[in-house]
Amino acid sequence: MPRNAEKDIREEARRRKQILEAGLALFSKQGIESVSMNAVAAAAEVGPTTLFKYYQTKEKLVIAISAMAWSRVWQKASEQYGMEKLLKSTAYELICNYTDRMICLYQQHPELLRFSENYKTFICRHHTREEDLQDHLSPLQSIRDIFHTAYLRAQEDHSIRTDVSEDVLFTVVAIGMLSIAERYAQGIVWTSHGNSDYTEELRIAQEMILNWCKGGEKPNLS
Repeated sequence: MPRNAEKDIREEARRRKQILEAGLALFSKQGIESVSMNAVAAAAEVGPTTLFKYYQTKEKLVIAISAMAWSRVWQKASEQYGMEKLLKSTAYELICNYTDRMICLYQQHPELLRFSENYKTFICRHHTREEDLQDHLSPLQSIRDIFHTAYLRAQEDHSIRTDVSEDVLFTVVAIGMLSIAERYAQGIVWTSHGNSDYTEELRIAQEMILNWCKGGEKPNLS
C-alpha cells in the first residue's frame, strides 16, 4: 500500500475516534436529543462536512459510539478474566463477573451508563431497525455465545436455574442489571438518605439477581 494511502487511513481512523469520543462526552452529559451534530463536530475539532462524511445521521453516529464503547468494555473484561477462563466458567460465575463489571462501570465510567440509557431511548423513539444496529450488537454476540454454552452446561452442573428459558435469564441479568446501574448513574434515584454513591444499592441488586438465578425469588427490577 502506498505510504500516502496508509497515512490517509490512519488520519481517517484518528478523526473517527475523535468524533466518537467527543460525541460520547457530549451525549452523556447533555442527552442525545439536545446535542446537535454541529456541536459534536465543534467538540471533535472537525468541520461539519467531515462529520457528515463519516456519519450521515445522528442515528448512525450514536450507534457507532455505542459499538465503540461496549467493544472496549468487552475487550477489557476478556483481558482481565482471560478468554480461556471465561469459556470454562459456569453460568453462575459468568453472571457474577457480568454484574461485577456493571458495578465497576458505575464506579469508574458512569458517563458510559448515562449515554447508554439515553441511547436506548433514542433508538426506540426513532424506531431504528435491527439490521441498522448490527455495529452495536456484534460486539455483544460473543458474550451471548459464551452464556449460551454455559447455560447448556448448567442443565448438568446446576450452577443456575434452568426452569426458565435462556432468553429470560439473559434478559433479567443483562438488561436488568444494566438498567439499574444506568438509573443510579443518572443520579435520578430518590432515596431518603440523600447519598450520591449507590454502590451499596447496586450490590443489593446484584445479590437479588444472583439469588433468583440460583432459584430464589424473582427480583423486582421496576
